[in-house]
Amino acid sequence: MESQDLEQRILQHVNQANYKAVKPTAIGRKLRLSAEEQKTVRVTVKRLVKKKKLKYGPRHLVLPVQQSAKEREADTQVSASVDSQNDSPESAAPVVLSPQRDTEKTKESVEDTESASSEQHAENTMLGTFSRAAGGFGFVRPTGTDRAVGRDHDIFIAAHDSLAACQGDTVRIQVGRPGKSQGGSGHNQTRGRVIEIVTRVRNQFVGTYREKAKRGIVSIDGNQFERPIPVGDAGAKRAAIGDKVVIEMVRFPSGHDSGEAVLTEVLGTRGEPGVDTQMILHEFMIRQEFPEEVLDDARDQANQFDENDLTDRDDLTADTIITIDPVDARDFDDAISLEKIENGHWRLGVHIADVAHFVPVGSKLDVEARLRATSVYLPDLVVPMLPEIISNNLASLQPDRNRYATTAIIEFNAEGIPIATDVKKTVIRSCRRFTYEEIDDFLDNRSKWQETLDKNIYLLLDRMYELAMLLRGRRLEHGSLEIGLPEIKIDLDGNGEVAGAHRTVNTESHQIIEEFMLAANQAVATLLNDRELKFLRRIHPDPTKRK
Repeated sequence: MESQDLEQRILQHVNQANYKAVKPTAIGRKLRLSAEEQKTVRVTVKRLVKKKKLKYGPRHLVLPVQQSAKEREADTQVSASVDSQNDSPESAAPVVLSPQRDTEKTKESVEDTESASSEQHAENTMLGTFSRAAGGFGFVRPTGTDRAVGRDHDIFIAAHDSLAACQGDTVRIQVGRPGKSQGGSGHNQTRGRVIEIVTRVRNQFVGTYREKAKRGIVSIDGNQFERPIPVGDAGAKRAAIGDKVVIEMVRFPSGHDSGEAVLTEVLGTRGEPGVDTQMILHEFMIRQEFPEEVLDDARDQANQFDENDLTDRDDLTADTIITIDPVDARDFDDAISLEKIENGHWRLGVHIADVAHFVPVGSKLDVEARLRATSVYLPDLVVPMLPEIISNNLASLQPDRNRYATTAIIEFNAEGIPIATDVKKTVIRSCRRFTYEEIDDFLDNRSKWQETLDKNIYLLLDRMYELAMLLRGRRLEHGSLEIGLPEIKIDLDGNGEVAGAHRTVNTESHQIIEEFMLAANQAVATLLNDRELKFLRRIHPDPTKRK
């Protein structure tokens, strides 16, 4: 539906003679809009309020602009009546919704009830996403809430009112009156209780196997459940007391029921090499193995790839280009080239592996990558977003191999001010892979490296340091914040056991790459902005007043 059509329907509904003031979400239900259209009602109402075609009343109820003073007073009384009912003991009783009933039919039956009490009750429930705090209590973020909004706008749920909801579950709640929440600074926050688990986000959990009265029980890791969950025949999996295990819920616990689960996998004893990693994989439902059809898609991309095919790409294989990465890097995503041109300007090339070339839109690879969202890095394991035939080969800027890249060419003047940017599809050929440690050693012992390095590579490293420090100096002069948070890296031995830990240091080699990546990001963002193109970007909203 076009935005103008939706505006018109909302205005017609609100301006009816028998219209009763409700919130935007209720308007969407009354108009029987599709799920997608309902998501835009709140924004559309806000837009109409700005146009002075609608206005907000008490408790954010939507009102027609031509409403008389008498009508406004009546709506205020209705709102006060609802609030007073929330204070009464009778209103604290949850609405019983049968889990067998279809959600849409339940909505329709609520909407079609004509009594004032039903109208008020429907307005007093909402859908949202549940999150549990360490203290057992939780919060529900109402569906459709702007992600930038702080937690002050979430609904507080006491532990005994959570109905065994788990982190991420979609729940229906009954909203009560404001009260002091356990999780905040003591200020008043709207409270509620979960009356229905609409969608469970997960059924598998990790915990520790124990026995009580000769029956198997599992204490779930974290704060999802207060009591251990009984399990069936644990002997079938040969679980020993103290083992870390994975269970599948058969029946979730409730106030009067301990629930029931089946033990599906024994991970091993806590502390054994690899067990912690397996716990994380199961706890966060990280997809490790790729489906066969995705692997077939990756193999097809490998068969089609010809590294000598320069069609529609600039050939930069003769340029001096290098990569600088951690010593334990498994793939190489970015590379650098740099030259000083006759007018004293710098020409920086930041070359990013063209992963998108190997992931056609809508392909099996594309669907799988969307599900995974990112690669996951653990101390002893990497779970890649794409099969390794792509992530570690085709789209890895390996030395002495022709590889496809998206390149940003940025020209800086002698003072380090960017004056021109060009972005193009390229084919590059990295001359050498360096580690951060090697670059730090180069900066400390240039004469030693000058004897062993190719002249062009030596000059490139020398230029990179000069330009990077120039850019860094300008950035700090202009007020850029340098927030150096300590980062600890775990050291593992050959058996996968923890051998120690060390603090990673942000040395000049790291700063060189940071400056060039920042320059590329800023140059590309400026280019997109100048061309008035829309693009995804990360923003940092102002903190809430409470923070």
